Amino acid sequence: MNLSNFIEKYKVSPKVCDGVIEYFKKNKEYKLEGHSGGGGVNKSIKDSMDVAFINSSQNINIIPFFKSLDIAIKEYANKYQLQENIKTSEINNIQYYKPGGGYPVLHYERSYIKPHRQLSYMLYLNTVKDKGGTKFPFQDLIISAIKGDLYIWPADFTHPHHGVISNTEEKYIATGWFEIV
Repeated sequence: MNLSNFIEKYKVSPKVCDGVIEYFKKNKEYKLEGHSGGGGVNKSIKDSMDVAFINSSQNINIIPFFKSLDIAIKEYANKYQLQENIKTSEINNIQYYKPGGGYPVLHYERSYIKPHRQLSYMLYLNTVKDKGGTKFPFQDLIISAIKGDLYIWPADFTHPHHGVISNTEEKYIATGWFEIV
């Protein structure tokens, strides 16, 4: 019997990853300490610096990212025969974790605050060799932080996850959600 865990991996060009990191580094307007859910800033839950970006961005570094994401979500939707039309949430996020920073608290992406989230995505923008990945305990899965690896998975309680902290290396990810339209 072959059971799927509904976590799928896709590849994104390293050049696209570099462009998203460049957007993060140059951005001053939307750079804030990371929030977790509806709880605001709490570094014991999530210790990051975040830059929000919108799905209609015309930035030269963000457009190729969304082209890559579009290819992946079409493959995911086809594989799992999704019946509804989906789109990325309007607000997406680039997160930077300094060494020792991260999101170590088990969480999932759908909540009473964001009930329309159906799927989540995460793109590792750099490779982290000393831990730095993401753990899905119910799926008995730890994924490594490898530049260009894009993951898509269900946003609901079936897929709680948490960051695996690297005390020696920094980590960049782009993350967001897909909603039913």
